[in-house]
Amino acid sequence: MKKIHHSPETLKIALVSNCKDLAELYSQYTKEERHLLEEGLHPGQPSSLFQPVTVHSDSDWIPSHPEDPQDFESFYRNPHRKTPSGNCGTIYLQTIGSFGESGPQTEQYVEWLREYCQAFFCGLPVRWLQAVTVAQTGCSFRINHGSQNLQLLTGDLLEFLWKGKPKDAFCIAGITMIDLYPKDSWNFVFGQASLNRGIGVFSFARYDDNFYSESYAGRLKKHGRPKPGDYSVFDGHYTPPITSTLLLRSCKTMTHEIGHMLGIRHCQWLSCVMQGSNHLEESDRRPLDLCPICLRKLQVSVGFNMAERYKALLQWMEEQPRSTQAETFFPKPTEAFHASKLWLQKCRDILEVNERLCQKMLTGFKLPFVCGMLLCGLFFHLASERVVGVQKSSKKPNFIIILADDIGWGDLDVNLPEPRANNTPNLDLMAQQGLRFSDFHSPASTCSPSRASILTGRYGLRNGVTHNFAVSSVGGLPLSEVTLPQLLRRAGYYTAMIGKWHLGHNGPYGPTKRGFDYYLGVPYSNDMGCTDIPGYDLPQCPACGSSGPQIFRLRRNEDKHASCYSKVGLPLIENSSIAEQPLDLWTLTQHYQSAALRIMHEARERGQPYFIYIALAHMHVPLAPAPPPATGATHSPSDNQVYAASLREMDRLVGWIRSASRRDDTLIWFTGDNGPWEQKCQYAGSTGPFKGKWQTKRGGGSAKTTTWEGGHRVPTVAYWPGVIPANSTSSALLSGMDIFPTLLSLAGVTPPSDRRYDGIDVTNVLLHGGQTGHEVLFHPNSGAGGRFGDLQAVRTGKYKAFYMTGAAEACGGKSGAQELHDPPLIFDLEHDKTEETPLNVWTPEYQETAERVALWTEQLLWDIATDQSASAADYTTDSSAVPCCNPTQPLCRCLSLA
Repeated sequence: MKKIHHSPETLKIALVSNCKDLAELYSQYTKEERHLLEEGLHPGQPSSLFQPVTVHSDSDWIPSHPEDPQDFESFYRNPHRKTPSGNCGTIYLQTIGSFGESGPQTEQYVEWLREYCQAFFCGLPVRWLQAVTVAQTGCSFRINHGSQNLQLLTGDLLEFLWKGKPKDAFCIAGITMIDLYPKDSWNFVFGQASLNRGIGVFSFARYDDNFYSESYAGRLKKHGRPKPGDYSVFDGHYTPPITSTLLLRSCKTMTHEIGHMLGIRHCQWLSCVMQGSNHLEESDRRPLDLCPICLRKLQVSVGFNMAERYKALLQWMEEQPRSTQAETFFPKPTEAFHASKLWLQKCRDILEVNERLCQKMLTGFKLPFVCGMLLCGLFFHLASERVVGVQKSSKKPNFIIILADDIGWGDLDVNLPEPRANNTPNLDLMAQQGLRFSDFHSPASTCSPSRASILTGRYGLRNGVTHNFAVSSVGGLPLSEVTLPQLLRRAGYYTAMIGKWHLGHNGPYGPTKRGFDYYLGVPYSNDMGCTDIPGYDLPQCPACGSSGPQIFRLRRNEDKHASCYSKVGLPLIENSSIAEQPLDLWTLTQHYQSAALRIMHEARERGQPYFIYIALAHMHVPLAPAPPPATGATHSPSDNQVYAASLREMDRLVGWIRSASRRDDTLIWFTGDNGPWEQKCQYAGSTGPFKGKWQTKRGGGSAKTTTWEGGHRVPTVAYWPGVIPANSTSSALLSGMDIFPTLLSLAGVTPPSDRRYDGIDVTNVLLHGGQTGHEVLFHPNSGAGGRFGDLQAVRTGKYKAFYMTGAAEACGGKSGAQELHDPPLIFDLEHDKTEETPLNVWTPEYQETAERVALWTEQLLWDIATDQSASAADYTTDSSAVPCCNPTQPLCRCLSLA
């Protein structure tokens, strides 16, 4: 016997990686999770949970099938790896051929397999497909000349499974009690899988202890070669009795093959269920579960909580009590699982060390009698008072809203088909562990109107904000509007905002006057002021103090962001004071991260629920992914990689926030304020399939500022561990306006009844998988053709109607002509995501839809016209309103945070 040893350094690289982003991802595990994973760095020691790989003969898998070892990094970076998603996240199992005489015991056996699979891949649903006979598969078969038993050709079975694969399947695994062979030159195979297709098949035939004996009942009585297509030879095919050993071997092979479909290759690092095996003896040597390296691969793919997974596996191994109502009872034969059960308990104990320590302290608390009784009573009185106080303040959940700027629906990897760019691993993980929205829309297609609607739950025609505020704006979000942080603060929340405000910065319009206890950020977009080291933009703007005209952009071209500031520094504001001007774009992410972590920590120390609104500078130009260009071109992303580098930086920030909030009862809701700013070309994001082709064929843009899908359909994820079902997807038609009523509902707060709202409470969608959203949703003009705020597009179900199009600039500078449509253009988004071909106006489908759209539009406009709570924003400007730290200094320059 030979042991394959790897140094601790080699194993750590295989587990963690030397790449900074993967090391940061690893650091997000809890201390206990890292403790468990790092148990594998010293295998084979007396106290170690993990053992080295052993090779007993040249016939074992590793000597006979040389393979390159797969570390975590190569697994994670594999562009062909498939990850379960809400739409394709179900594992299906398909029985092929006889599994013994039909009856309760056979049914119980296959159900045990399904339950084990569901515990092993914790978080993924596992379902059975209707059983099929060998004849129904149409596969080739043969008689093995040595063992004289029937064998099925795996390639044919894989083709059969592929043709019947359900649409919502991540993978489909066929299982059979008939032996398998992959090709004529092979003696047999336990199983075979296709990674790209997500299909696999495996056999339990050789798991009968008597399989290799002369008395094996599965040997054919009649020698000779059966005729091709004569499936009668499978009538009454022998199946082994269901024993504990058979069940153990079945569970190993089933999870091993499905692991391959998740992209996990044969393990050569440590003893692991993902080791390859050439024969039954080698298969039996494999442990039941994964080594730390493969466990991390699976956890990243599925997104489970490690402790919960071990609990689920242990629960499966507990014998079920006899049912008093069942006619027949078959106890689960788990005797062969005893050693595995003890091992799993040790893993679970490492992960639950803090919980067990607390229980031990409580049960072990003893004091001397008499005096001890008094002290004990006092202690528990004080302790109970503290517990009650914490419960009172903690029963309300925490909320973190993360709003990305100018982000495209296609920027989120999980929204796209394979292969993916892997720019958003943390957001992808949140989607896998939470809820991904596929039809979620920003309330408007530009900055200020979208943000105003998110914080008020009302269309811009109600809240008065229909276009962007300027650097020199006197006003902001009307003071008559009630904001989400105002209501949550009244309910006992600590409210904080980090990032871009853009709803007025003068006097009573700033964030700390509109409901936030704390604010750190930029009062408007990050291109509305100069910086000493400019970020990437098109056209490229000069540094502060460079020659050129001073521009306050008071006219409408301000919204097109066509010019650059060179005389007024971009300010960073803390609460109501300018902390730095001009700010350093390249350290802004670090400032935001530090502020977020500090706010969470301080609120946690106070025992107070918190609401944090994080409005990122990403992905708005100028892009500034660290390090800045001053560090040398060799360390800066090339021009065509800047956007991807910025996207990864944003994702890392989201990952830090997620990690810091894990100990709290916290809902994180990530979304965008509008689609990508396509006129910025290589510095703009992706709309995914939502191209607005009707418009682009006629010239002009179809993303930011427009009512085409690319302008307002935004990537959105909700993450709330233990509350929102993992790995789920909602196709409900939803809007950023829905955040307002939903968070209030979850916090137990009733919004003021003196005004009308347009957002809807989507708690049922978040928590219970509901798919009901807006019956109708309106999209306002946000800077393209027509008047600001006008409702120019209407969505109902799969249909979308346009009353006006054009006048938005595309990459290259062209703007399509403004066009009024009467009757409106109507597209079927279910069959035409690209919005290329409108419905024929003479069809009944068009006529019926147009009639409904006209009715709803009339009703909403009348409702807004008669709304006594509707507001009007003050858009006047004055140069005195420009934020200035020190008017006596050029650029209003003042000391930086450093």
